[in-house]
Amino acid sequence: MDPNAQAAMAAMAAQAVSQQRSFIIDSFRGQIIISDQMDVQDTPLYDTVTYAAGATINTPNSQFFTNVGSASGKSYVQTNMTQSQKLTAPEAFSVFGLRVYWDGTVLRADLNSLLQGFVYEFWMLTKNYQRAPLYHFSAGMGIDGYTTRTNESFYTNGTPNRDSMHALEIPLVISNQLSFYGQLVGNNFVLSASGAGLILVTELVGLYARGVL
Repeated sequence: MDPNAQAAMAAMAAQAVSQQRSFIIDSFRGQIIISDQMDVQDTPLYDTVTYAAGATINTPNSQFFTNVGSASGKSYVQTNMTQSQKLTAPEAFSVFGLRVYWDGTVLRADLNSLLQGFVYEFWMLTKNYQRAPLYHFSAGMGIDGYTTRTNESFYTNGTPNRDSMHALEIPLVISNQLSFYGQLVGNNFVLSASGAGLILVTELVGLYARGVL
């Protein structure tokens, strides 16, 4: 290869690495992220809350990122959190988007009551940084389309693509050991005993900083 072309390619690669490093540093602005000690990847944090048919939904039993760890009985399908309301040291997370997803098997009447009766909040320390009706936090994932089959239905929150999720113009930085959680706030609601219950998922989209080892 021509030496000049090689030099140009090397310069472009160095510039790309520099831009990526600057992007990562800016995403964790104010936090100490040491490049040779932290592995930063675009991968989510998520947690699931499940209700059986006939169950009551209220604020205490709707907290996300709280009932996690080995005692919760959740697998990686439900959550990738291991500690209640905080990340394992020395981890940190810069949140670029917040998704709230409901499983499409929910009874339509139950879903309507949920949307009309609850807001979703995301808290860090003692302050909520997001508060809005559930439908505001577009999931941008799940089944898309419609069906005419008897006794089959599904209801989504946003077309299943990354661009239709609820993105944050100002990232929220979860620094090391900072407490955080999500929850529903509204009047207690009892799911229909004849329905399929409810599965809710909260997903934080952004950059996840973890130890190299």
